[in-house]
Formats: sequence, C-alpha cells, structure tokens
Amino acid sequence: MKISVDPLFHSDVQTIEVEQLVRLSGELGLRYPDGAHMTATISHISHGVHMQGTVGGVEREVCARCLEPFARPTNIEISETFSEDVGKDEDFYSEVSPLVDRSIDLTDLVSQLLEVDEPIAPVCSDRCRGMCGSCGTNLNLGPCTCAQNNDDPRLAGLARLRDELEKM
Repeated sequence: MKISVDPLFHSDVQTIEVEQLVRLSGELGLRYPDGAHMTATISHISHGVHMQGTVGGVEREVCARCLEPFARPTNIEISETFSEDVGKDEDFYSEVSPLVDRSIDLTDLVSQLLEVDEPIAPVCSDRCRGMCGSCGTNLNLGPCTCAQNNDDPRLAGLARLRDELEKM
C-alpha cells in the first residue's frame, strides 16, 4: 500500500495525516493476523518529507521457555525521513529513506519496523518457569515427576559448597 506525498510539495498542503490499518503478507501476516495500525503525520522538509507517529498491533508468538502460544502487543514509534536525494540503491547505507515518485510504501515501512522490533527469544511472562529439561513438562502448570537431583556433574563442587552453606 503506497501513499502519495506529492500534495506536500505544493503550497496549499502543510501536512498529511495517516490513520491506516496495514495488512501484512507472508510470515508477518501470520504473526499479525489482524494487521498493524499506523497513525502518523507527514510533513514537508527540504527535498523530501518527514513522518512522525506510531505503529501498533498484536503479534502471535510462541514462548521460548515453555513453547506455549501467547499474544504480544507491540507499539513502535516512527520517526522516518524520506528524501528525493537518496536513490533506491543507496537505501541500505543511508540513514534517510529514498522518496521514489513522491510516494511512501506503508506496507514496506511497517514490515521493516515490526521485524526490527521482534525479540530474539520472546517470553510469555517474566515469571515463566519454562519446561523441565528431562521430561518436557511445562513447569508453569505444575511440578514434574522427574527426580529432583538433576545436578550437572561438572558443577558437583559448587553443589557441595551450596549444601554446606545451607547447613550453616
């Protein structure tokens, strides 16, 4: 979805207000089935435009600790400058995005912002206890039936020190 910013280059228009639901495709579309909502103001600057606003949505995730699905709300601030002086091939190396044909591809912009916001290891809650390393039981639902002594033999010295300190 592209939005034309050409009216900003004429004297009668000062800003363009954007309030748009952006539907995503591919993997992002699966993670954001309800799309992402963008609210922004676009204003004219020398040789381009500047966009200020937010993008928000609810992402479907799988917890890295317990492997349970959960919903993660996102809210990302937008402060993006687009310039006619930057070519498409310079996009990767520039801090300013190219303004091609005086239009902005909202889907591309939102996709990039959501990908950057993606956590490396999403967790459903700070209190998530994860899974038992032996039997795979979700420890958030209750204790597992595995033997409680799962000490790593490489840490046996530290385990003895722990036991001694507990006796004190």
